[in-house]
Amino acid sequence: MVTALSLHHIRLFYAAYFAAMGLILPFFPVYLAFLGYSVVAIGMMTGLLAAAKVIAPPCSGYWLDVRGMAAGRFIVLASCLAALCVALFNTASASMPAFIIIVLMFGMLWAAVLPLTDGLSIHVSEAALADYGRLRVWGSIGFVLTSLLGGLVFGEISLAWFPWFLAALMLVMAAAGRGFPSIEHAEMPDMAYSGFSAALLLLFVVSFLMQLSHGAYYGFFSLYLLDAGYQGWQVGLFWVLGVLAEIVLMWRWAKPIQSMPLMSVMLVCLFLTAVRWLGTGWTHIWWVLILLQSLHAASFAAFHIAAVTWVKRLAPPHRHAAAQGWFSATGFGLGTTVGIMGCGLIVQWYGFSMAFYACAVIALGAMLLAWKLPK
Repeated sequence: MVTALSLHHIRLFYAAYFAAMGLILPFFPVYLAFLGYSVVAIGMMTGLLAAAKVIAPPCSGYWLDVRGMAAGRFIVLASCLAALCVALFNTASASMPAFIIIVLMFGMLWAAVLPLTDGLSIHVSEAALADYGRLRVWGSIGFVLTSLLGGLVFGEISLAWFPWFLAALMLVMAAAGRGFPSIEHAEMPDMAYSGFSAALLLLFVVSFLMQLSHGAYYGFFSLYLLDAGYQGWQVGLFWVLGVLAEIVLMWRWAKPIQSMPLMSVMLVCLFLTAVRWLGTGWTHIWWVLILLQSLHAASFAAFHIAAVTWVKRLAPPHRHAAAQGWFSATGFGLGTTVGIMGCGLIVQWYGFSMAFYACAVIALGAMLLAWKLPK
């Protein structure tokens, strides 16, 4: 049953989940360096978290669809186990093999829960019981707060406290999961575990290409700005501006986007994404970059809202969890990982601007496939 209190639990989960991301992205590599790990080891550890996003969501989605387990119950269990793994970081770091296992287990548990919450939120939104954008926007707010406050906090205290802050956020996620609304699970057909439609598979491919085109941004935007002469606080401000644009769109225009044809939304988002990367590679003038960062509202927020909505609509009723898992794995997992790795090679050989130009070409190429999405 969906109640006002259960919707607050979803908002709390998003805030805690992305607050954790706001700690992990900037500070996990710094924490590993604090533990004494080499650059190679740090790259391997952060790569494990990316690999977990490819593996865990489809597996957890399939398991929940088959078992019929409520998303909230699974999120409580996975979040508590993730908190336990993080609490062991400082102890396990003395043995690299043990630490690798703990980090991978944490990454799998952490990556498994977000697609399930997205699927639940879309179900609630489709039933006109809440606005998906106004549920999901609390994640963006949590990310901004921890990204801004994390540097101040860890500047005053030892990085040995990093796992404990992260474990606390995992427990908040578990507490939020306890109050999730219960949704009736669709009966599994007696016959085969049916596959996905061609339209849904095409949406996965387009999502993969969209995230692939973000490789230069997620991997090298900060270094590009520093190389252009910007200072650290200015780099942080550019990132925050992008997230603020995302927040505004999710708060104000999520519902209209959900009612638009999938093909139209994807084409507009991919075109604006290409413009964003072309402009970013072409110039580093501050006011132009501010305008380009506002396009994060299209390249991430609008695209994500439309995609998760249509994943739910196109998936068989008994495979919603698995479908959201595959969407997350192909896009945020595989697409982001391959994009960052590929752009790393381009940056090494040809420089930052060429990496952004390559990403723009990928976004334009994805438009050719988007023409075949449902109208």
